Amino acid sequence: MKKSLFFAMLILIPLSAVAQQALCGVSTMCGSDQAAENPVYSINVSGVVSGLSGKGPKTLIVNECDISEKKVRSIAELDSAGRFDVDIPFFYGHTFTINFNRWLFINAYAEPGDSVFVSIDASKSPVEFHLGGDHARLNEEYSHAYYDLSPINNDVTLLPDSAALSVYMPKFKEEVGRIRKIVDRYIEEKSLMPETAELLHLDNIFIPANQAIGFEGKGLDEQIAFFTDPIFDIFNERNHKVMIFPYHLSALMQRNPELVNTVPKSVVRDLMYATLKDAEAPARDEFENTAYYDRLYTDMPERQIDFSKLKAGNIVVIENDMAYNVGDVNPVEWLKERFPNRPVYLDVSATWCGPCRAGILSGEGVRQYFSGSDIVFAVIWLQSNLESLKEFVPGIHNAVHIFIPDNDMSNRIMDILHQRNFPSYYFIDREGEISSENIPHFNDPQLVEFLQSKK
Repeated sequence: MKKSLFFAMLILIPLSAVAQQALCGVSTMCGSDQAAENPVYSINVSGVVSGLSGKGPKTLIVNECDISEKKVRSIAELDSAGRFDVDIPFFYGHTFTINFNRWLFINAYAEPGDSVFVSIDASKSPVEFHLGGDHARLNEEYSHAYYDLSPINNDVTLLPDSAALSVYMPKFKEEVGRIRKIVDRYIEEKSLMPETAELLHLDNIFIPANQAIGFEGKGLDEQIAFFTDPIFDIFNERNHKVMIFPYHLSALMQRNPELVNTVPKSVVRDLMYATLKDAEAPARDEFENTAYYDRLYTDMPERQIDFSKLKAGNIVVIENDMAYNVGDVNPVEWLKERFPNRPVYLDVSATWCGPCRAGILSGEGVRQYFSGSDIVFAVIWLQSNLESLKEFVPGIHNAVHIFIPDNDMSNRIMDILHQRNFPSYYFIDREGEISSENIPHFNDPQLVEFLQSKK
């Protein structure tokens, strides 16, 4: 299986075929009236979980699956009756996921202004779910078809990433064609709508492509040629309907960031801009959807952090929009003394590490959710550049940052923590004991329940 962080989030648990249940028995949570009240660039996801045991999960995560660094993972808390209701930003029509009980990912489609209703029966094994609200039939068909077909889409045999394009691409297309025949038979047998078939056909291309995201070929030209092959039809507006597609664009932009300049104004180009993490912000009128531009570049208030009084070569702490120096301390012991009897979720990262930066940014929703609790979120920056940190940290909220200026000191800390990879995650409990075993990362759906158990 090819490495794909995002693809790992799309695994579903088996669901039995059951009779369609009535979905909108709670009038306050369904129907077009609520959708009409939502802002233009958001969707409402609500529903009810029945059959929960006393120890069952009390939260649910809605992931909009946007490629941008401001992607949203909204945490919805279940009330005493198992109901939930959450609004999330949504700027164009595409699929998204609803994650319940760690391993259940429900895939659905929405457009800005939509309301989606989800009914989950947790007493059944396997768990059962149904969808209603806007695009009810499409989502009911698509969510269950995605599960039925996911083992087939996963079962892709590709050549090594280093293979020449001349042999890699024919094998890739052979696998896509093989799966397409199975998908088409399924669509015919189930009499699925054309709209459902379109989403499944797009998944049929871009799920295998996501597994090929590390393709190296024999150089940059072959890499670009793979991701721009006509099979992907990358400038077609319909592709953005599936959440896998932006990750294909992201891989392409990493290899050829100048390509965005050749693409006409469109949702596809908006997504390309969103993947250019370190590029200068384009002009607002270059976006097809200027509201999406505002979300990417202007929706977070500018934080003013005064770095002028810092002494070069000293450890830097950034806390509550304040930056100050501390002595030559062990940062883990410093955290224990600074936040006594409080649990600390510790991220050890580096400014040059792309997955580190992406992980921290994707944790905004989780940190906000726990902002009123005793849990402290902290980041130790090792082998890092202070100037890069100064540019990056104003976009990170509800976290304490400790910058280690000396590489020798960084290496000693890595030895103390037995750390070999960036990022690495640790948890310090109320008694000051630190652990690195089975600590969920920011994109792990288990993180919310893990932290709930530590409050």
